[in-house]
Amino acid sequence: MKNLALSSAPDYYKGYIELAPDKPLIDVLPTGGIELYINDMAMLHSIGQRVYAPSKWTVNELIQHLIDTERIFINRALRFVREDDTELPGYDHNAYVPASMANNQSIEALLEEYQTVRKSTELFYRPLTDKQLLNSGTANGTKISALSIGYILIGHPIHHFNVIMERYL
Repeated sequence: MKNLALSSAPDYYKGYIELAPDKPLIDVLPTGGIELYINDMAMLHSIGQRVYAPSKWTVNELIQHLIDTERIFINRALRFVREDDTELPGYDHNAYVPASMANNQSIEALLEEYQTVRKSTELFYRPLTDKQLLNSGTANGTKISALSIGYILIGHPIHHFNVIMERYL
C-alpha cells in the first residue's frame, strides 16, 4: 500500500511517506510517529522552550503543529473518501503556531491531545475499502489520495522528530 501512497502523492509529500514503515496503513496508524515523542519525554523536557534558530518552533509548538496538521489533513481525507470534488484551500501553518499558545501547555497535555486526535484518525481509516483509500481530490492546488494522507500523517511526525534530534540537541 505504501507504494500506492507514493504514486498518488505530490512530490512535496513523498519524503514524509518514505519515512513511514512499509506496512499496511491501519497497522501503523495507532502510534506511528507519535511513539517517538512519548518514548523520549525526558529529552523533550530537557530542550524546554529553546529553539535552534530565530523564528523556529519550540518543541511544544512543533507538537501543536503536528496536531493541527493531522486535523486539517483528516478533513481533506474525509472529503475525498466521501467523493466531495470541491477544491480545498491550503493553510498557513506558520500563522497557526503563534495563535495556538502551545507554549502555555505542558508537553504531556499536548501529547495526550495528539494521541486522542490520532485515535480518531485510526477510527476514520479502519473501515475504508481499498477503493476509498485511493479516492483523491485537490488540496492546496495539488491532487492527493486519502491513502497518501494517511502515510503522510505517519511520516510527518518522524520528520519533525528527526529535526529535533539533529538541530535541538
